[in-house]
Amino acid sequence: MLPLSHIPFLAHGLIETLAACSFILRPSTQLSPLTPSAELILQSKGGLLLFSNLISLVFLRRPFDDTSRLVSLAFAFWHLWPCHRAIVRIRSGLVQKVAQENALGGPALHLVTHSALLVMFLASGLLS
Repeated sequence: MLPLSHIPFLAHGLIETLAACSFILRPSTQLSPLTPSAELILQSKGGLLLFSNLISLVFLRRPFDDTSRLVSLAFAFWHLWPCHRAIVRIRSGLVQKVAQENALGGPALHLVTHSALLVMFLASGLLS
């Protein structure tokens, strides 16, 4: 049975794998119009997401300790930024009208998902 403190690492790995694939394989769903330079930056972000997934896997396989707490808090900090992006997109009307451009559910779903991950990682980091 997976300890509760490990669940955020599993959830992050599952959810961010989808995002990474989107950034790497279909960067135009993230930004339009897409310049070649922006495409490379978005693909690099996808690579960073995959890197964070590998870190998650490492922490899934080890006992939860002080290092795990600190990494949980670092992951919580990471999830602040997608929340910020979603809020800005919702408030400013940057939500694109084309369904394809609302990759993986659009900003409202991103806000809910990343807020949940933020809370889970904070709970693991502060309460475990």
